[in-house]
Amino acid sequence: MTSALAWPSGASSRCVTAPDPDGPEALIARSWQRSLQLHGLDRAQVQPRVLPESSLRDHREPLEPLLALARSAMETLFLQLRDVGYVILLTDADGVAVDFIHNPRNEQEARRAGLTMGGCWTEEKEGTCAVGIALAEKLPITVHHGEHFLAVNGHLTCSAAPIFDPDGRMLAILDASALHSPEDRRIQHLVLKMVQATACMIEDAHFLRRFDRHLVLRTGSRQEFLEVTTDGLLALDEEGRIVAANQRFLGGLGLALDHVRGEHIEDIFDVRHDALLASLRHPAGEPLALHVRHTSGSCYAQARGPRRGLAGFSASNRATASADAGRYAAAARDALEALGGGDPHMQANVKRARRILDKDIPVLLLGESGTGKELFARAMHARSRRAHRAFVAINCAAIPETLLESELFGYSAGAFTGARAKGAQGKIVQAQGGTLFLDEIGDMPLAMQTRLLRVLAEREVIPLGAEQAIAVDMQLICATHRTLDDLVSSEQFRLDLYYRINGLTLTLPPLREREDRVDLILSILADEARQAKRPALRLSAAALDLLDQQRWPGNVRQLRYALRLAAALCDGDVIDPQHLPDELCLSRPNEPQGPCAHDIASAAAPSHATEGKYQRSTLVDVLQRYRWNVSVAARQLGISRSTLYRQMSRFHIVEPNRREGR
Repeated sequence: MTSALAWPSGASSRCVTAPDPDGPEALIARSWQRSLQLHGLDRAQVQPRVLPESSLRDHREPLEPLLALARSAMETLFLQLRDVGYVILLTDADGVAVDFIHNPRNEQEARRAGLTMGGCWTEEKEGTCAVGIALAEKLPITVHHGEHFLAVNGHLTCSAAPIFDPDGRMLAILDASALHSPEDRRIQHLVLKMVQATACMIEDAHFLRRFDRHLVLRTGSRQEFLEVTTDGLLALDEEGRIVAANQRFLGGLGLALDHVRGEHIEDIFDVRHDALLASLRHPAGEPLALHVRHTSGSCYAQARGPRRGLAGFSASNRATASADAGRYAAAARDALEALGGGDPHMQANVKRARRILDKDIPVLLLGESGTGKELFARAMHARSRRAHRAFVAINCAAIPETLLESELFGYSAGAFTGARAKGAQGKIVQAQGGTLFLDEIGDMPLAMQTRLLRVLAEREVIPLGAEQAIAVDMQLICATHRTLDDLVSSEQFRLDLYYRINGLTLTLPPLREREDRVDLILSILADEARQAKRPALRLSAAALDLLDQQRWPGNVRQLRYALRLAAALCDGDVIDPQHLPDELCLSRPNEPQGPCAHDIASAAAPSHATEGKYQRSTLVDVLQRYRWNVSVAARQLGISRSTLYRQMSRFHIVEPNRREGR
């Protein structure tokens, strides 16, 4: 059935028929309806909305990686259209112009029309316009003369096309607007095609830059033209799993990103992974044919290797490793392996974590505060197939209960007083395709536990005030320093939620129980030294011994801050006990007492000064006898190393070769 929408008075005397729901007439008709009924705009509005420079920065900064790529393509498009008076705009996903190119002769007129930096071209502000429709419908469109909703824009002709990121989200809009153009709308058809082609160039360049360390397939429907034109892009990780694909690739084959992401190339297409790798060594060879399994979809593909070359590619059992494309994956493996260190308990944790990666098994990390639970979670994420997506962390104990629900689940526009006009994504939706890390989940209120349980059970979330559920796919990692069994027994934590999050439980040992404590201290010092740009920084034997014997109630976090402080206080390259936090030097672990210790502590003397002199000389004699080896001297004195350090500090005893900071 053909529908018709009469234009509001003053726009045009004709009616617009819309046999095609995605045709230009239908898109423009729907936009007019939204402008009138949803946005309540007045056609007589004359003042364009242009954001001030201070607000514009908030829109430009998120797009900085894209702007340089887009600028080059925009300049090429402008040169093609300059002589017919076009202005080229790039807007963000909010419709705000973040870059533009115009002829200086038309500068004043372009500014008056809002075709300038900071110009806001959403339907909410300008009514029916090309940028506004492209944002709302996610489709390219030309809006010509009186098709604009605002009468003041009736002399403009604008053609706009969306630019998507590799995850399918709206990234930007490219627009070409003419201040004056012929009445015949059909002339604009070619301009729209040019804008679309340029938007595709920007989108592809952004995709290739983001996945420049991956194997990328350039695809097309015509084998003979694949060298010069590309319809689609598909990125694979070093094992042949699909990590991203652009909309043209997916749409051309009738696929959905959520259905293919994370799947092996051989499970989706009738092609061998090793054949793709072999084609990299023979770039002049014939493109490979890709046939979608179980459908009639097909295309041709040409493989492009990682940015730094192809050396090291090999394939075996559907897996490959590359010194270039696999660099990120190798770094991720190293990060996870490094957490095992030399401690058997941590090594077992790492081994078990590796076994369940990408198996859709929730992970529960237990351990005292500061043991590195979030660091462990991040390392697992970086090693997984979800590494290219977001790692979203939220501390359930740090956010007030009244705000936790909206932070976690998000909310729709107008959901409550003070809500943002456009609503807000919750952490769960932000983690789509990636990893959600719920820290201190033991402190989550019961009401939130109930909502979270439903999300995990149904794999969808309904934001506050919304009616539509959003499907979610994410890896869940939870952490707590509390004993969840006790919380379940006291009915402070839901038993059914406990079972949902407790797929694999890993307990991270406290620092005082780790067998690789000294190695960990030195590793963290090296990291802090790099951060401080002081690579020569090292610990004296006395400082290392003092650090090694601490109980570390704050665990690795406390250790890191202690070393950071010491690095700041140390003028030379050697950190001594006096550079460490006072509470470490004043701590009193269990200290064995021997005869020599008793003599030092209680030797009779006629005065305090004489007693001090006697104690100091005794300490110096023992230290010199054992070449200032604090551990051996402490054992001979029958005291702990910390006691000996305190005595050395009290009597200002410093090893001779340290007195000058050497």
